[in-house]
Amino acid sequence: MLSDRLQADELPHVNMTPMVDVVLCLLVFFIAATRLYDWDENEFVVSVPQVTDASPLTAAPDDLMLTIVRPGLVALGDTTHDLPSLAKILRQSREHFEDQGVVIRGDSALNYQDLADVLSVCDGAGIHNVRLPVRPRGDETTTN
Repeated sequence: MLSDRLQADELPHVNMTPMVDVVLCLLVFFIAATRLYDWDENEFVVSVPQVTDASPLTAAPDDLMLTIVRPGLVALGDTTHDLPSLAKILRQSREHFEDQGVVIRGDSALNYQDLADVLSVCDGAGIHNVRLPVRPRGDETTTN
């Protein structure tokens, strides 16, 4: 009799909580998944990166040091050139490197027109990275 009473107290019991959790999770998953298929590509405004021409990975060359020797003559390194031959050299240098720089030096006794002629040659060759080194009056130190 005792065993009949223990069996009567232990009726089968099914816990529904895990099954409800799984069904709700599946429901949310399928609702979200079906919404993804309805989206059109044009609904999103995306800015896609563009490819441009790559510049060379080499280091920039040193600036060309131009020294105005006298009107119409410019020294480049150890050689002296007239303005037409200087223009040819600057165009060749510009073809090799687009941002070729130039430093123009000259004696303070030169006319401004002599500097303007060299600047005009640089502009004609397409070189726009031009620097003019200066120093204050009375400073007699030389810079190389």
